[in-house]
Amino acid sequence: MNNKWMRILLAVALLAGGTWGGSYAVTWADSVINPNQPGSADDPLVSKSYVDEKLSQLVKEEFENVGGTVGGSASLEVVTLAAGQTLYAGAGTEMIVRVGQTQVVSGTVDGIPDVTSGVDVKPGSAVELNHLLVNPREGRGLQHSDREAVQVILMVRGGYLKVDADGNTVE
Repeated sequence: MNNKWMRILLAVALLAGGTWGGSYAVTWADSVINPNQPGSADDPLVSKSYVDEKLSQLVKEEFENVGGTVGGSASLEVVTLAAGQTLYAGAGTEMIVRVGQTQVVSGTVDGIPDVTSGVDVKPGSAVELNHLLVNPREGRGLQHSDREAVQVILMVRGGYLKVDADGNTVE
C-alpha cells in the first residue's frame, strides 16, 4: 500500500515537472525566435499620451535650443502655414488666424485660451477667424487643417517655431 502511494506521488511530480519544463521551453524558444514581439521589453507598447508628452518635450527642447524663437517680434508679424505645417508658440505668444482653417495642438489635454470669446480651445478643436489667442506655455500651437486653402495666414506677436509634418523646423 505504501509503495502504491509513492508511485502515484512520483507520477504526479513527474507530470507537474514535465508540464512546467515544457511551458518554460516554449516561452524561451518564442523569445529567441521573436525577440521584438510587441509588448516585450525590446518593443514596448506605448500610449498616445506618452507619445504626446515626448513630442511636447522635444518641441520645448528645440524651442530652447534656438534661443526661444525662430520667428517672432514685439510687433504683429504675418506668418503663413502651408499644408501639414504646425506653428508651436512660445509662452505668452499672441496669435490671430486671418485666413484658412487651423486646429489647436498640444502635448497635454489643455488648450489655448481664446481671449475674444473667453473659452479654452482644446486640442483638435478648430480656431475661429479673427479671434485673439494667447498661448500659456510651450508645447502648444496651431496646425494647418484647411484641405482647400494652399496656406493659412496668421498674425503672431511673440516667439514661435514652425515645423513640417515630419517635425523638421521650417524657416
